[in-house]
Amino acid sequence: MKLLIALALFFTISNIQAQGFSGQVVDEKTNEPLPFVNITVNGSKVGTASDIDGRFILPYKIESVHYLEFSFIGYKKLKARDVKDGQVYRLREITEDLPEVTVLPGINPAHRIIENAVENKSRNRPESLDAFAYKTYSKFVLGLNVDSVDATIDTISKTVRDSTFTEYDSTGYEMVEFAGKQHLLVMETVTERKFLAPSRDNETVLAQRTSGFKNPLFSLIATQLQAFSFYGDYFSMVGEDFLNPLTPGSTKKYFFILEDTTYNDVWDTVYTISFRPRPNYTFRPMRGRISINSRDWAIQNVTASPVWEENENSLDLTIQQHYQKFGVRTWFPVQLNALLSFERDQEGSQVYGNMRTYIKQVEINPVLRKNKVSLAKISIDELAVENAEELLGQFRNDSLDAKEKETYRVVDSIGEAENLDKQLELLATLLSGRIPLYYVDLELNKIIGFNAYEGFRLGLGLHTNSRFSRWFEIGGYFGYGFRDQVWKYGYDASATLNKVYNLKAYGGYSFDLSETGASTNFLQGTSGGLFADNYRQLFAQQFDENSKVYAGLSFDPAPSLSTNLRLQRENRLTIGNYRYLVENTAEATRLQNGFNYSELVLGLRYSPNEEVLEAGEYGRISLKEATPVFLLDIAQSLPNVWGARFDYLKIDFKANYTRKSLSWGRSIFELQAGKVFTDGVPFSKLYAGTANGIRNADFLERARAIADRSSFETMQFNEFLNDMYIHLMFRQDFRSILFKKGDFAPHIEVVSRAIWGSLSSPELHQNISTRDLSKGYYESGLELNKLYKLNFSAFGLGFYYRYGPYTFDEFLDNFTVKFTSKFSF
Repeated sequence: MKLLIALALFFTISNIQAQGFSGQVVDEKTNEPLPFVNITVNGSKVGTASDIDGRFILPYKIESVHYLEFSFIGYKKLKARDVKDGQVYRLREITEDLPEVTVLPGINPAHRIIENAVENKSRNRPESLDAFAYKTYSKFVLGLNVDSVDATIDTISKTVRDSTFTEYDSTGYEMVEFAGKQHLLVMETVTERKFLAPSRDNETVLAQRTSGFKNPLFSLIATQLQAFSFYGDYFSMVGEDFLNPLTPGSTKKYFFILEDTTYNDVWDTVYTISFRPRPNYTFRPMRGRISINSRDWAIQNVTASPVWEENENSLDLTIQQHYQKFGVRTWFPVQLNALLSFERDQEGSQVYGNMRTYIKQVEINPVLRKNKVSLAKISIDELAVENAEELLGQFRNDSLDAKEKETYRVVDSIGEAENLDKQLELLATLLSGRIPLYYVDLELNKIIGFNAYEGFRLGLGLHTNSRFSRWFEIGGYFGYGFRDQVWKYGYDASATLNKVYNLKAYGGYSFDLSETGASTNFLQGTSGGLFADNYRQLFAQQFDENSKVYAGLSFDPAPSLSTNLRLQRENRLTIGNYRYLVENTAEATRLQNGFNYSELVLGLRYSPNEEVLEAGEYGRISLKEATPVFLLDIAQSLPNVWGARFDYLKIDFKANYTRKSLSWGRSIFELQAGKVFTDGVPFSKLYAGTANGIRNADFLERARAIADRSSFETMQFNEFLNDMYIHLMFRQDFRSILFKKGDFAPHIEVVSRAIWGSLSSPELHQNISTRDLSKGYYESGLELNKLYKLNFSAFGLGFYYRYGPYTFDEFLDNFTVKFTSKFSF
């Protein structure tokens, strides 16, 4: 029977289909296009839905259509009998509150549809394809909504010293006049994305224009505002991850309601389902509606908004995604939209944003060569700004309107007059630690420094940048310590051999200080620029003078894996009284503090979730906090090469993992370990522990150090010596969840650390503590961070206590208080 009805319906539709006609659906009040409105023909359930621009096409002879029906959640249904090609249809928003939905016992029909969509999610996910490619055109408009602004010019009478005068207040009038002529900002971007399973995925910014700015970094707004598709377990919006309603078990976390059912044709049923979180949720949720096509149980369109906690965010955001079928069963996004609005100010104006992205030239399973797809997640073409006008003209859906043109004209002139690009470069400089000066970059961390041995150190560091050469870099530095009165210097050069794999050959020489027994200097570690939160280096007590020559190759064989192979020779002189027992016989005892080392070092860095931006002169920038991160260094000594005599194998490992939670803030786990395989090696190659405690009996003297993020605050410098160690750390950053009063929102953090170690040949080391950590060292602390904020920095207090086998007899000797500094953004 169902088959007969379907066939009858099929023949009826076939008889009325012809060239077709189009239309558009908009909001009656705002005239804004309404996406995903269900449109049916002649009282049937057969029809279509509008796209993100509110446009639709119906493949019927217009004379055979008696009327159209429009239905959209939150709007009054419309039956339109005046049907014309190109007609604009206006829907009226329902202003009264919608009644609460009563959930009755029994099977929810929406659950079966959602479960089918979840079951087919991996098959419909675009990233399940072997390969795809496409180009996009995006336009981002930031404007001013002045509907609530009083545009009249008021007069105010004021009396000053018995004289009365009239003052005119034209603020509202000027604001309305401004909003009628131009926007606050317009940005256009053209990108090209290439995806090759399993791990090659690159989006290149080909063209970018932003009113007032020439810096291409603004193009990140187009690529980072929302995730490309709605199929991940978590959906990213404005840098935050929200639980997707299309996940296993989501029917226990979200309410689903079947709002509408329509048919694209006889075989395609489209179900429109609304969703919102169930009460007392413990996840970061969304609300919205989703349309599922029954042919493949695939997403046809979706509208979603984040559900913020009270007072958590002043930004209202709605994302919209529209999918189209390619081939037999591949559904692919073709339009993305993001609508932003901020809180109204006192005058009643409201800043809003609208980002529209059109996905074009979609290729499903094209032939892509691996070496033609960059390992970076996002790349910015070096000619993206210079070629912008030509490419944007090719990809625009419509030409710029009068307000958009005026915005470019006015804001560009302001940007040039105020030198806005220079101000943006300053922020990028703070993040990278470099200031571009024509063909060279000035390195900020080389200008001034301080440590316990050198005192204050002044210097200069310069390296060529991409303006000088895209393939070659040369540079150097020098510095002078005022306490030790010794010049330090170094120079280096590198050549890029392959940009896709970031293959570089490099080499150099340096004469500088190296902390003796440091366990954290990984070959592939990152310095963190000016925001490293690493303060123990200010108070370290024991150093080597290190004359080092090196050469190597760095190479990224996969998007998440970086490698570095280096051959180096070090001549290290340990400063102070330390001596190593080189020879101990009946005839002679020989002690020395100067040593030669020749090593072949392999450094590996693996970060499976890291996304990297290649940004020309700004280099490679991490787009989001990488977690987890694994670092591994393997150093094999080369005895009898270049005067080296020590034979050893040294392995160092470090792992970091951060877990974010709406309820608990950030949980940070760190594991660090190292071992030297040898019968004996000097202090330079051993482990003194990551200490940050000043050796002093005076409590106040110990408290003058600044707490570090990953160090033992109560462990004294050079208190222990090990040739093997394991270090564990747990830090719970509650941020401002536990306490917030107005603008005063300190970050409360709890931290615990433990370390174990051993030393196999303590008799070889003279004039230094040879106590190892075989019994285990433990420390816990409470930090009240961000008690006081100053620009990018925020200061607080930390309280730390050591316990376990290595405690001191007096309580205060185990306890310390320190200032904390945490960069604030």
